[in-house]
Amino acid sequence: MQYKFKFGLFGKKVQMFSERQMGVVVEKESDVVCVYGTDEDYHILCAVPLCHPKFLKGAEYTVEFDENDCAKVCVGDLKIVIDYAKKKCANNKSLKCYGSDAWGQDVQTEWLEG
Repeated sequence: MQYKFKFGLFGKKVQMFSERQMGVVVEKESDVVCVYGTDEDYHILCAVPLCHPKFLKGAEYTVEFDENDCAKVCVGDLKIVIDYAKKKCANNKSLKCYGSDAWGQDVQTEWLEG
């Protein structure tokens, strides 16, 4: 399933989507837009900060879940892939995959390239 949305000037600051055991939350804060990988009850498993909201002003976001236990979040030229089975995520900017033993426990723990 694919979901599309835009953040408005005075609208919702949080968008939440889930399918099976996977969830995605996209939150627009005053200084950063952040993508959270969650379980189906929206308990945070990982956090991926994107950039300052001014760089994504008016952009359309796409959230997509696939059959391989992965979720994709696309906005502008940014793409985040969250692999729930392997407990890793990657983005198209660094082309690096990161994972953490603290998946689902402490989202502030630094992730290691893997």
